[in-house]
Amino acid sequence: MKKFLRVSGCSAKSVLITSMVLVTGSAIAAPISLINQGFETGDLSGWNTIGQVVATGPTSVITNNGTNYLISPNESSMAFLDSFGASVSEIEGFLGIASGSLNATQAPFGNSSLTNGSAISQSFVASAGDTIDMSWNYAARDYIPYTDPSFAVLIAPDGTTQIETLASTTGPGLATGSDGISGVFSFAEELTQDGEYTIGFAVTNSADTVLNATLFLDDAAGECNPSCNELGSPENPLLPEEDDTPESFDFSFTVTEPSLPIFIDPIVAVGYNYIVNSGPNVASVILPEIGDGIFDVYGWDGSDYNLYLGEALSNIAFDFEADGVSQFQVKGIEVEEMLDPTDPAAFVTGLTFVDTGDVDISQIAITVDTDDLVDVPAPSSLGLLAMSLLMMRRICKKASMSFMDK
Repeated sequence: MKKFLRVSGCSAKSVLITSMVLVTGSAIAAPISLINQGFETGDLSGWNTIGQVVATGPTSVITNNGTNYLISPNESSMAFLDSFGASVSEIEGFLGIASGSLNATQAPFGNSSLTNGSAISQSFVASAGDTIDMSWNYAARDYIPYTDPSFAVLIAPDGTTQIETLASTTGPGLATGSDGISGVFSFAEELTQDGEYTIGFAVTNSADTVLNATLFLDDAAGECNPSCNELGSPENPLLPEEDDTPESFDFSFTVTEPSLPIFIDPIVAVGYNYIVNSGPNVASVILPEIGDGIFDVYGWDGSDYNLYLGEALSNIAFDFEADGVSQFQVKGIEVEEMLDPTDPAAFVTGLTFVDTGDVDISQIAITVDTDDLVDVPAPSSLGLLAMSLLMMRRICKKASMSFMDK
């Protein structure tokens, strides 16, 4: 499984869908909580830094063309990395990665002249199956051809190192263009080993040491003003088309940018089948952190969704076969979550595609309207039976998992 937004070298097209599912779930390994992960102490306690890094509240970033982005934290504070103060070789030594590693990630794209920047890191102990998740937002003060990339680095207990380009002006990573801003995304990873990990983030200049790039880190999404959430972003999703099929939420759009996700918002129900009516197949599905954060994914066998494909963890991309799939089903949110059907961002689901092209995709509800569940003053005997059966399934599933682990 891949992480939530693997934008570095991403060849799949990305679409993100908001929906709701009220089914059943099972236990999940723990999400890691870093020391001072949201920087709410107002300082950088718990973190190591090099270069220009501060904990800050709302911060203005003025780009070369005069655009003024006001970037705000999730709560009262966030980390702000400005790309000056340390050489790239010093940053690599600080992060514990081999000399030349950061430039090597850019070389295939013709960008291998990184100069200076800043970085932040923290070590933590985890078990295999745990997940780590940090929100990030990148703003470029510079213009093309100066790429000024930002990075996430994860070092496993055995020394295995993952270096991910988050964003830059031209790519790799999410391409913002000159003076552009990424918007808020998540770096999330399922951990595969027991022991001590190190997570780090860096932002750098390329080819010069002026017009510094910026990287903001937090434990959850903040905001931008003027809005960096264009139509198709998580906070401003595309809405389904109005048509004569009320039982299905239908979307049509064109996928053009490999690393730029598009968010769409189906009016919520309690569970969905995803069907590509035309266009490229789905390469992976990315599900949010809600309930216990574990989901069941089923494939189409020609007559129904009888092919159990496996479990997907929140914020971790679940990959389909090499050619992708044209339809699938997702289950796994506990009934007791009772997701608010009026909240358009209650359950953000991500899809990546195997190719570019025009996409026509439908989401079809598979159970009752959440309003019916919320508005019933007292559960009927049938409702109690249904919930009992669902809870029994959850208990049995947990017992089965525990048995298999022994």
